[in-house]
Amino acid sequence: MSRSIGGYLVLAWVLACAQEPPPSEGSLEVSWAGKDSGSISGSANARWCALRRVLEVQTIQGDTGIALALYPGQSVVPGNYPVLESTRAESLPPAAAVALRWLGPSVVQGFRGDSGRVVLERTGEGRFSGRLSSRARSVVDTQRITLTGSFRDLVVRPDSLGCTAPEEDVSQDADPADTGVH
Repeated sequence: MSRSIGGYLVLAWVLACAQEPPPSEGSLEVSWAGKDSGSISGSANARWCALRRVLEVQTIQGDTGIALALYPGQSVVPGNYPVLESTRAESLPPAAAVALRWLGPSVVQGFRGDSGRVVLERTGEGRFSGRLSSRARSVVDTQRITLTGSFRDLVVRPDSLGCTAPEEDVSQDADPADTGVH
């Protein structure tokens, strides 16, 4: 069974927090409104994982972070990417998944996009810009928020950290893979 984008994004955030961030070019700014309102803006990274066919755009500042995962199909192409629940986005390209988190007074607030759109535009040699408009649902309760934002001058780089092939569903009847260990 394939890992959900939520798990993929959490892994990316953990790795990003545990290491020095790679050099970035471009910026991402997003604001949200609902029971809680806020915003984040800063330099952003855009990484293309060819194995999973996903473009991940993220920015993290302290305990607040946002990540967009765009699933274009075979390669990164400009276009409109409908925001779907993370478990569906990976299997229905072109599509996008959105994840947002921040530290509240007593708990980490986490949200996943479930509707909306990400528009991706090519703005120059190897650079992309775009905008986001999405609704998101809390991962722990019934809260909902609305997100709007934009990103500019992102340079897409190959993802060498955390880019792994999707997990395959292995039935109990199938022969186990040869690990080379005897």
